[in-house]
Formats: sequence, structure tokens, C-alpha cells
Amino acid sequence: MKSYRNQNQILEAKIRILENKQRIKIEELKAQLEVTYQELRPSRLLNRALNDIKEEPEVRGNILESILSFAGGYLSKKILIGKSSSIIKNLLGYGVQYFATKIISKNIKH
Repeated sequence: MKSYRNQNQILEAKIRILENKQRIKIEELKAQLEVTYQELRPSRLLNRALNDIKEEPEVRGNILESILSFAGGYLSKKILIGKSSSIIKNLLGYGVQYFATKIISKNIKH
């Protein structure tokens, strides 16, 4: 009888130890989740991206090239096609915009 009581006490002590470990791990997970949540906020991601742009001249150059290419394509479409309600003209305008953007981006890089 005594050995059963002793084994029960040992078992209960080990269960309490495991429950404490589990509670500590849960608290650590909650803390890590909060840190992860704060790091993945859109404002934090945007700030990090803007800092990368400021620090990396290569990234800044790529963004400038992209903006110039898109602007050139858009202006080409507006100049050649103008404002139209015709589906065919709109599709033709998007084609002109696409090819103008591609040509400008190739010429900027070289």
C-alpha cells in the first residue's frame, strides 16, 4: 500500500512539473506571437521597405526605371489612343502601353 501512495505522490509531482513546463512554454509562445505580430504589421513592413530603398542605390535605380517605363507606356497610350469607350480601341491602347513600357525599360537599362 505504501508503495502505491509513494508512486502516486511521485506521479503527481511529475505531473505538476510537466504542467509548469507547459505553462511556461505557452507564455513563451504567446510572447513570440506578439513579437511576430508586431514585425508583420503593414506599417512596419512598409517602413522596412522604404529603409531598404533609401539604403540600397540599386533598388532605388530599379524603382526609378520602373516608374519611368510605366509612365512612358501610359503616356504613349493616352497620346496615340486617347480616351475611348470602344473595346477594340481600349485593347489596342493596352497593347501600345505594354510595348511602349517594354521598349522604354529595355532602353533605360542599356
